[in-house]
Amino acid sequence: MEQSEAWSPTATVAKRVREARKRRGLTAEQVAERLAEQGVPWTRSTVAKLENGNRQELTLTEWLALAVVLNVGPVHLLLPIEASAGDEPYRVSPERTNPVDHTRGWIRGHWPLPGSNAIEHQGEMPEAEQGRMYLPPAKDRADQINGIQTSIHQLTTALHQLQERGSDGEYR
Repeated sequence: MEQSEAWSPTATVAKRVREARKRRGLTAEQVAERLAEQGVPWTRSTVAKLENGNRQELTLTEWLALAVVLNVGPVHLLLPIEASAGDEPYRVSPERTNPVDHTRGWIRGHWPLPGSNAIEHQGEMPEAEQGRMYLPPAKDRADQINGIQTSIHQLTTALHQLQERGSDGEYR
């Protein structure tokens, strides 16, 4: 599917829900019933409104319940899965877009968004995952390298400042 604008999260979820529902041979009514079993009281009409683009917002609970009901990884509802979509822009916030492929890695926690501090990003991961290296798509690696170099410089500067202080916190 060729996009003239950036993919938006809700529109992508709507498209992916419709595709997954049809592949599984489910009606909108059946999806609504399964959602109700998961504690999300949707009706057939609510499912149809989402799929037809007449529902602009989803809660995280609704998104996750849709993934459960349709047996789809949440990331695969949130992002387009077409191979051709990889370079297309995806709206990660009202003011920011990033390529779909890069956004997929960011959502999975593999790498930060371009221009973000890689050290901060790694610091918010579970300890067991820190230090693992995943490489973003080649076109984004230059931004990653620049971000890492900036982080290294900041850490080196902070380390030198700490080394220059005595145990009492005063500079030597």
